[in-house]
Amino acid sequence: MKHDFKFITTSFFIFFFTLFILLALFHQPVFAQSKTYTNKLGMRFVLISKGSFLMGSPVFEPGRQWNEKRHKVLISKDFYMGETEVTQGQWEKLVGFNPSSFSKLGKSFPIDTVSWNDCMEFIRVLNKWEATDKYRLPTEAEWEYACRAGSTSAFSNGPITTFSCNEPEPAIVNMAWYCYNSGLASPARDFKPHPVKTKAPNKWGLYDMHGNVQEWVLDSCKWRDILRARVGAVTTTYKNNIVDPLNKTGKHKIIRGGGWYQTSKYQRSAYRSYYKPKTRRNSLGFRIVRMR
Repeated sequence: MKHDFKFITTSFFIFFFTLFILLALFHQPVFAQSKTYTNKLGMRFVLISKGSFLMGSPVFEPGRQWNEKRHKVLISKDFYMGETEVTQGQWEKLVGFNPSSFSKLGKSFPIDTVSWNDCMEFIRVLNKWEATDKYRLPTEAEWEYACRAGSTSAFSNGPITTFSCNEPEPAIVNMAWYCYNSGLASPARDFKPHPVKTKAPNKWGLYDMHGNVQEWVLDSCKWRDILRARVGAVTTTYKNNIVDPLNKTGKHKIIRGGGWYQTSKYQRSAYRSYYKPKTRRNSLGFRIVRMR
């Protein structure tokens, strides 16, 4: 009887101990896997939950452009957004060469001097390498949704106050590499990009959405509005209650986010511009999305 009791006690101890371990192991990975994803290339992605937001800018926002009409957008599906811009190291590891104008700075710097066509080829190779079709550029709407991280102000962390390179912009000086802090001094006028993740992220855990390099997105656009005689990115997607917008017409491609050499005006969440898809500039890079 004594032997049986010892056996039962030991069995119960082993059972509950095993259950505790299993619950702990089960709980932890589920959270990690649901919120982030790291691929074979070492690229880390952050889960962006579906939702609606106000895209564009209010008429009173300083620096606002005519083509930033404010409107409600619905993002109907969750997606993973690149935590950072694609780096030189990631590009070189996958493609085998480094086209960056700043290739001597280091592998943790964002890739630059890549065209929209180059980005699409990088994504094609990545999809093939991982035997998937889930990687792509973000749409313009997804990019702004992720950049804003729930905010309605000019920046994800506050309003715009100055267009100067000589005075700090309080909302982004700790979040973005732009003309004020990317080379105005030490040494003077040595403007250049900086390693990713060296500034604070936005509230959704994304780095360099404001500043460092400008980012290609998936949308096409026309470059002028003939009826208004104005130049700028022109799409048919800036209308209320639109769901998962993607503009496919036009010979140019949209870029988002300001560059390391630009003032805070160009770092605003709503700012949009364009280039031809074959354009390469030392301020042009990208980040990618992974669909769930």
